[in-house]
Amino acid sequence: MENDLVTGNLRMEDIINIDESKATKLFRNRFKRYKKLVEEIGDEAAFEKMMEKYPQQQKALMGTFIDNNTLAQGFKKAAPLLGLMGFVMEVVDVSQNETDAALEIQRVCPVLSIAKEYGFAQPCRVFCEMEQEATKRAFPGIKAVILSKQAEGDCVCVFKYERPTNKAIASTTHIQSVFSQLLDRVFSLIGLVPSLINIGIKMLKLRRLN
Repeated sequence: MENDLVTGNLRMEDIINIDESKATKLFRNRFKRYKKLVEEIGDEAAFEKMMEKYPQQQKALMGTFIDNNTLAQGFKKAAPLLGLMGFVMEVVDVSQNETDAALEIQRVCPVLSIAKEYGFAQPCRVFCEMEQEATKRAFPGIKAVILSKQAEGDCVCVFKYERPTNKAIASTTHIQSVFSQLLDRVFSLIGLVPSLINIGIKMLKLRRLN
């Protein structure tokens, strides 16, 4: 299993059975292999060698979550699997103008400290950049970009993904979204009541002073 995870030949059962301890070991193995490949054939060739099976793996795993969902819905469903590996993430739906888009916000990067042990200033090349490149190759319609990196001093890592809206999915999601927004608005207004009362009391006190 360890070699499969490092090279990209990953099975769903491997992910389900993983935990933070196993993930850390696998992260280290990936750094070891990438460093060895760089020494043997150079960075660009090493990157491509590591990418050989990655797109197919990404299409199978990521596709399970996003093929019949919006990107945001799919990422939210995948979050528990990433949680097993030590990642702590939030997902924000930023879809608009017929574009299905989501921000993936990673609060915890479990590979950040490991990278330096193997001589890498940051882990992004070995993990995040490879992940996004595999996604773009597996799903040609998807754009993926890294907006911020903890490795460069940012407080969180932020990744943006977008693709043309799937109208069938969007229609169902829109109905659910309208209902959800209505409920959120009602609860928000209810939550404002104490603040509005407080404002009213302060305004009355100001009038009395004047």
